[in-house]
Amino acid sequence: MGDDTTTGVRIGAVDPPPCKRPLEAIERDGEWIVREYYRRTDDPGDGVFTFGTYDSRIDAMREGQRVLKRRRHPCLLRWDTERSVGGLYWNPAFEALTVEYSDLLQSWVVTPKDDHFVFQASDSTDGAYQLGKLVLEQYDFKTVEFYTRDGELETKREHRFLRHDITKSGVRFKRGQLPASVERPAPPPEAAQQSGSESGDEADQGATKIMNTLASVIPDITKLEALYLEGSVYRYRTPWDGGWAQILILNPEQQDHRTLKHVFGDAIGAWRKLADHENVATIHETGGEPATWVVFDVSDTPIAELQERTSTRERVRLLSGLGSAVTAAQQRGIYRTDLEPDRISVDTTADSGVDQGGLRRERSDTGLSPSVSGLGLHRRMSEAADRYDASRYMAPEQLRQEATPTTPVYRLGAVAYWLLTGTEPYHRRQDFTTAIREGDLTPPHELAQLPSAVSDCVGKAMHSDPNARHRTGAKFVKALARALDVNA
Repeated sequence: MGDDTTTGVRIGAVDPPPCKRPLEAIERDGEWIVREYYRRTDDPGDGVFTFGTYDSRIDAMREGQRVLKRRRHPCLLRWDTERSVGGLYWNPAFEALTVEYSDLLQSWVVTPKDDHFVFQASDSTDGAYQLGKLVLEQYDFKTVEFYTRDGELETKREHRFLRHDITKSGVRFKRGQLPASVERPAPPPEAAQQSGSESGDEADQGATKIMNTLASVIPDITKLEALYLEGSVYRYRTPWDGGWAQILILNPEQQDHRTLKHVFGDAIGAWRKLADHENVATIHETGGEPATWVVFDVSDTPIAELQERTSTRERVRLLSGLGSAVTAAQQRGIYRTDLEPDRISVDTTADSGVDQGGLRRERSDTGLSPSVSGLGLHRRMSEAADRYDASRYMAPEQLRQEATPTTPVYRLGAVAYWLLTGTEPYHRRQDFTTAIREGDLTPPHELAQLPSAVSDCVGKAMHSDPNARHRTGAKFVKALARALDVNA
């Protein structure tokens, strides 16, 4: 991009950012690998940076998305097979380019949308059009939008991954096997090291500030381990009573935000109404001053680690516990449960269970007991902060920031879909919010060896019409157990 190869083109004096390849998460020999995207046309001498190897796809995707943002890669491909892409996720910083006329520079410019960095400038519309396509392909932006001199959108061009609809069922890649010799660890470049160091310093300072705040009101806290430091709610882990507990705390920079503190407190109040339920995480301590926080019990194993290691009968038992918690929430008017795998952990040692009313019952013979945390806290906080983060587990009405009495049933149905198929709902659709609105769900029996009656049952729970769903989580699980011919 440093050559004047296009007539009427002026190259800016500022060096462009590093040009990095997309990332990919792909399974090999029973393990999931996160690495740079490998093209058959790449020079093997360039190497392919590998960022890690993981036991499960979910762990690989989590790390892949962290690398995506931290190192500014444009997008992440999730492969279902060696030749079939199942998901495509874009870094927000690479969502769109614009080609428009700048009155200030008196020329046509190519810039990221909502950013002022000028990749290229041209005196002519034709030159700017060609440069826009060049930057789109070279930097792997998702789209480039071309505007008229009056500021009207004229046309738009998409990345080749989108033009060829690579996540569509049946689309196959003709790609060669990646030679092991070209894979190598990826030490961060100098800029990434500096950025990572600064980010680490900020995290350390934030943890120290939170540690001092919590230690002043909770003597039991001796150290903190950061788990998630984004958005309005930070998550930490801390030793507690010989085991571990987790802490959710309002972002230190937002502690003076009265609305967020109020919403946080209301969400904890709703959680407390269910905290004595066997399948809801127990709250140890909570407070509103000098910071807004909650300390709660966490079972030993994330449910994602068990998804592939449980029998159908055990999965139904897990869903039975979750259905009981959902039903209890519905009975108390709590409809924003935010149920999804990241909010569920499993006690693999206690042989406990619950009846359909949410009370303790005879011990289960499975040894697996699910526990839900948050109870809508994250969704309420993101809405209050005007961060409408979409999720493939959201009900259609939640896309409008609404909730109904059967919204928790929909989310339970989405978790059941994932637990039974190993695949997130709407996994074949990049534009999954449109699919959610339209109810365009791939039936579970097309993804796994399941009876078609299971698809009917899950489809009813995830119906786009709230009135067409099962009335409670418990009724859904009972119907699902009948479809699977398993005792709930």
